[in-house]
Amino acid sequence: MLRDAVVVAFTLVMGLLLTLWLQALVGLSQLVDWLALIILYWVIALPMRVGLIYTIASGFALDLMTTAPFGYHALVLVVVCVFGQMISLRMRKMDLFSQCALVFLIVGLAHFVDATLATFSGFAETATSPLLTAFFSACFWPIVLVALRFLRRSQGMTEW
Repeated sequence: MLRDAVVVAFTLVMGLLLTLWLQALVGLSQLVDWLALIILYWVIALPMRVGLIYTIASGFALDLMTTAPFGYHALVLVVVCVFGQMISLRMRKMDLFSQCALVFLIVGLAHFVDATLATFSGFAETATSPLLTAFFSACFWPIVLVALRFLRRSQGMTEW
């Protein structure tokens, strides 16, 4: 059980680092929302174990790393988590193309919330379009799915 929590936390830290590294390398903020994809995978794969605690903690960590207002990214990631939990059982039964379409919708909705928050708070971090971020995130969903599924199965992590 503790090992499972460490594996999930490790992948979330890798998502944070990948998000920041690519933001510094490419110069565009969140062209692919790696953290949202990783949270979405864990919420779908282990809905009873991974939820709002991991989501809010990683959102606060991203806020601290990007000097965003405290709770800014946490709120955006909570949208991903809640919708992921709502459709977790359905999404497990879908083919990969349908999953990519749902990832597009969920990440797109989360980044429209992000753009709305940026407008109201004055925090102008969103340099890319929410639809562009959702599209590229949906394109990278199969890679995240296969990699994290392999990690989960190699560690013997099951829901029950």
